[in-house]
Amino acid sequence: MLARLLTAHERSVHFGRPAPWAREVILKLDPGTFPDAFAPDGREHRAAMSSIVRDLESRGCVRVVRHVRGPLAGEPREIRLGPEQVDRAYEAAREGGYEPLAVGLTEVERHALVLAGGEVPPWMLAFLESLVAGARRADLSSIGMKRERFKREWPSVVKALTAAAALATGIAPGWERMVSERIFGDSKALGDVRALVVSVLLRADPQWEGVTIDEASDVLETYGVRRKPGLIRCAGAATLHVGSSTCRLQDFVPVAHLPEAWAESWIDALTATGLRTVTTVENEYPFLAYVEEAGGPAGLGERGEVAVYTAGFPTPQLASTLARLAERSPNAAFRHWGDADVGGIRIWWLLRTRLRRPLDLFRTTSEWVGAESSRSAKPVSQAERRALSRLRDELGRIKGGDVTAVRELIDVMLAVGKKLEQERY
Repeated sequence: MLARLLTAHERSVHFGRPAPWAREVILKLDPGTFPDAFAPDGREHRAAMSSIVRDLESRGCVRVVRHVRGPLAGEPREIRLGPEQVDRAYEAAREGGYEPLAVGLTEVERHALVLAGGEVPPWMLAFLESLVAGARRADLSSIGMKRERFKREWPSVVKALTAAAALATGIAPGWERMVSERIFGDSKALGDVRALVVSVLLRADPQWEGVTIDEASDVLETYGVRRKPGLIRCAGAATLHVGSSTCRLQDFVPVAHLPEAWAESWIDALTATGLRTVTTVENEYPFLAYVEEAGGPAGLGERGEVAVYTAGFPTPQLASTLARLAERSPNAAFRHWGDADVGGIRIWWLLRTRLRRPLDLFRTTSEWVGAESSRSAKPVSQAERRALSRLRDELGRIKGGDVTAVRELIDVMLAVGKKLEQERY
């Protein structure tokens, strides 16, 4: 009974607030709430329930409302929890093993303060301070949690905050279990809270504003946490010299999956061909379809082009490899084909920043979105609209034809209120 009352209280707007409350928390003592006590053979259950109610009432844990007429006159009809009873109710509930929501709120607040006192970047400090302020009000919107879920998972939240703060400071990159061992002294701990860590970083780091959790499955890679071998997934024509061996890129059909350890050989081979175009593609199936449309690796090679699959947000290793290719190929044009949404534009911006050169839009243009948006398309949410507006403002300080094209793309997306995946093309 106390657990039901206190759980309802912890979900209410009155939690953590002094008297007066607009209304008490009410638990009805009826067949809908306690079917066993009101069943035909439930006399013993009901007697036990009445005994418990009298005990709670005598201890000041609840206020009892009784039936005033009929065959149940004098029997308890409902129990209520108000500001006068809440402290005693918690005290009695703890005796039965109930853990108050305040326990988790206090621990997370304390832990966030400790992390904020360390060497974290300004954006992480701002996030932690916001979390502390919210925890004091039982407002967990900064981590996107309802109180009920937070109460179940707050120990995992503490771990996730620890990992996110460590990654934000720039911990040495490595395989996930090795990074986990460095952070927690436990090789599996980071994997256990991976989704929460990603959620915290998406909310804390401004570079991900507007990016949803389903678009950021590999976001930890950008902080140096590796979960799979690094690969350069590409298509084109060039001859690679790896050690004493030689291989032709065009022989990998439909596309090549090269070890990232071959990055320098790959760059050398492409620059030797007089590379003219580098096309990066966000998603797998458009990447495969584009290669096929171009006549396969050989067809791309004939026109001096290499296509590279970024798998969403590129890993730091892939971004670094592309940046070195850009340095070695000053006359090559770089372009990107991605989704017309916040994630797609942020991927473009991340690549452009790492390349330190113009990165033209390919296919996902303002004209294409304007034409296609009249068909069925997903609406842009209010959060995405805010993120797009901020992105447009940020890009307003940067010159370049590619930047102008992206701002025009954002303008059209905001005007039509739609976003499109590149698979639509």
